[in-house]
Amino acid sequence: MTRTPPGPPIDEVFAALDVRPGFRAELVDGEIIVSSPTDGRHETSIVAVDDWVREVHDLRLHRNLTLISPEGEYVPDGIAAPKGAFAGREWHSKPDGVVMVLEVTSRDRRNHKGAERDRGPKRRGYAAADIPLYLLIDRLDGKATIFSEPRGDDYTHSTSVVLGEGLSIPPPLEGVLPTDDF
Repeated sequence: MTRTPPGPPIDEVFAALDVRPGFRAELVDGEIIVSSPTDGRHETSIVAVDDWVREVHDLRLHRNLTLISPEGEYVPDGIAAPKGAFAGREWHSKPDGVVMVLEVTSRDRRNHKGAERDRGPKRRGYAAADIPLYLLIDRLDGKATIFSEPRGDDYTHSTSVVLGEGLSIPPPLEGVLPTDDF
């Protein structure tokens, strides 16, 4: 019996992907996920968080960058970090200097798998990368959650509010995030 030799490692296949403009590729739980462009409400939520981190904390919400975690490679909807934090880095990098990551779920109930990835594997991956804060705008559940205090492969603390209420964000981005525009 002849055996087919194994293919290249998944991380090599992932690095060689060429996705169409507007699409995003991520490596989550050993699986390559390609996501389609988002809707206007999704973008409005991201812009609202961008405004808040800029105006209140003088940080930038970086987009379209891949963060390397011990658990995979993720393209968050937003990466709060100081201006210039990613200058000179490749398209994918370790999350050095990252204060918070943002994910916004789709409102499309047919895309519940994407929301489940944001709630589970990506949350654990961000914690494993020791990112201090993870903000999840869950449009399917109608709530915003901030995860904090990463320890191992999860966060030890979380606070949720119904969309439309103010969300208390702990240090290092201490303040209240309005969620009216989400």
